[in-house]
Amino acid sequence: MASLTRWILPLSASVGLFAAGGDTGTQTPSKGWPWEVQLQLDQMSYSSADVTGPLGGFKAGADPSTGFGIRFAIDPICTSWGSVLFSAGYRASSDVTIKYGQKAPFDLKHRSQVEIGVMARFGTNEPRRRWEWGVGVDERFDAMRATGDWGTPTEDKAWRPWVRGMVRYVWDDGKKTQPFLGLEVAGALGKVEVNDQNYYQDLVVLTNTFPAGHRSRVQGPESLTRGHFPTFQVALVGGIRFGRANCAKPAAMAPVPPKEEAAPAPVAAPAPTPAEAAPAPVTETTQAKPVEPPPAPKVDVQSLTVHFGTNKFEANKAAVEAVKGWAEKYKSVVDPSVTSVIGHTDSRGSRKWNEKLSVKRAQNVAHMLKGNGLNLDGAKIEGRAFDEPIGDNNTKEGRALNRRTDVTFKDGSKFRVTGKTETAPDYTRTGVRRAKKVAAPAADAAAPAAEAPKAPKADKK
Repeated sequence: MASLTRWILPLSASVGLFAAGGDTGTQTPSKGWPWEVQLQLDQMSYSSADVTGPLGGFKAGADPSTGFGIRFAIDPICTSWGSVLFSAGYRASSDVTIKYGQKAPFDLKHRSQVEIGVMARFGTNEPRRRWEWGVGVDERFDAMRATGDWGTPTEDKAWRPWVRGMVRYVWDDGKKTQPFLGLEVAGALGKVEVNDQNYYQDLVVLTNTFPAGHRSRVQGPESLTRGHFPTFQVALVGGIRFGRANCAKPAAMAPVPPKEEAAPAPVAAPAPTPAEAAPAPVTETTQAKPVEPPPAPKVDVQSLTVHFGTNKFEANKAAVEAVKGWAEKYKSVVDPSVTSVIGHTDSRGSRKWNEKLSVKRAQNVAHMLKGNGLNLDGAKIEGRAFDEPIGDNNTKEGRALNRRTDVTFKDGSKFRVTGKTETAPDYTRTGVRRAKKVAAPAADAAAPAAEAPKAPKADKK
């Protein structure tokens, strides 16, 4: 246990301080800390021993063993680069084959391995994350036991530090349970010392193979199992993570400093002018003022809003038809110099990801409009991530409203916005559910004729 304290506690403290000093986020998407359970199927390698006996020396090797294990972990520290994972695990018993020219006539068991550890995990911040990797340190307790036809069972136990790395694929569809599958490798950092003479003494007692002249039938003070402790592990792992941690911290918007107005420059007093002679009388003539043409009438148009599914930048079929109808209606009047195509997202995920996604949504709608004959050369086409929500990001309906692209016109231009063409909110997540179809806007119709006045009703007598 002294080795456990020497390795795990300082490492945990240093990782915690490092995470606290970084850009830490909150666990708002889950009420408690995210946690996970993992099962593993592994192959464990073991050390060999150089043995010295009365008749000479030899090397006793060990074949790898296959075993099963389970690990539990919690995710209490969330940072801008990933998260810090604390775990505890157990590996069940497995048989180890010892060979020194032939299979040893005794049984060696790796009875158990208990492990606790800490790991820095990376690649956990992007929405719909798929791949993640990590590196960490474990403290592991191994129990080895050998039994034979003779003598008493011999065993040894040891705590040692291990270094561990992992890479895995996560099936993340936005829910609070995410299955994963991956690969882990680990190696022991500490070596277990073995006394080769005690190893030999244990060997001859357990196997009842005493060489000529060997009289001692007492096993040594240290077990031969010390020569065959585990050294390396490769494991196929799979499990489920419960809960979500939003590690991406939205960047705070910097306040706009008030605009300082320049003080007016002092006006010099006019220089005195010499007295002027009285002007000669001028006959007043009336000049007609030029008649200014009346301002051009405003062009009535509708803005356009296209909604998207979660993590998508391609519109569904109903939205494509709506965009086509809108473009046909206004392609002959829209001025690209006062037109803006702005993409938006909901608040889930990192700023970097949402900025990219909002730009793609704006570009996709612009591409559809151009394909239907609308001129957008010089138009503003950009993404604004989750900075301009129109719905509540804490509800499914509000997030659906925020996943959109808006086509608008600059204030003061020749256009007058009289309404909005808007597709239905899209709740599509993985292509299972689709938004309701919205009919494309009809082409401009002629102005309705004025209604003829109704004849007054005759008075009842």
